[in-house]
Amino acid sequence: MSQIKFFLLHQVCFGQGLYLANSQNNWKIDKNCRMKCIKFNRWELEFEVRDEQLEYKYVIADYDYPTLETQIWERGHNRNFIKSKQNSSYTIKDMWEKRLISLKLMALNKNSLAIVFGNLPALTTPIQMKLREKKSMKYFTARFYIDITYSDQVIQFQYYLLIKNPTPIELISTPISLGISERNQEICQAISFYRIALC
Repeated sequence: MSQIKFFLLHQVCFGQGLYLANSQNNWKIDKNCRMKCIKFNRWELEFEVRDEQLEYKYVIADYDYPTLETQIWERGHNRNFIKSKQNSSYTIKDMWEKRLISLKLMALNKNSLAIVFGNLPALTTPIQMKLREKKSMKYFTARFYIDITYSDQVIQFQYYLLIKNPTPIELISTPISLGISERNQEICQAISFYRIALC
């Protein structure tokens, strides 16, 4: 079994609460899956997951009597959580009707710069990736949320890389596609880069 702490940022009306409807609980909305408001519009729930995979969705309903009043279910596909063998506790931070996309790119050295851009509103302005180091491995990361209205689309993006030493080299990747079925899992794939020629 694993302990998962769910966090959600969302404002609800007075008298309403947020609930975590899930496959383990047969999608029942009751006090066992009611989230606790810890600060203004920040909600949390600690939940024990028995299954290897958990499907879930957030629901707005009456705080005391969730089955009596109208329920507002989050739009879009169910969210998925798949347990890994290494961890027994997790923290999941979500936003109402948005999905998190997290990208990692291996870095050659510290004197590099990576930028990601793509076909979604979150990527129309290029995002500079953060350089991180863990166990002597260097990598770039970028995280952004996409609106649920784009959840059925294939996401396309590219990386721009600037390697600064000794002589600056500019590289751009071939377009990378990410389908909806690939978004809830870690995918490792080879990426082709081409040198940008200076004329």
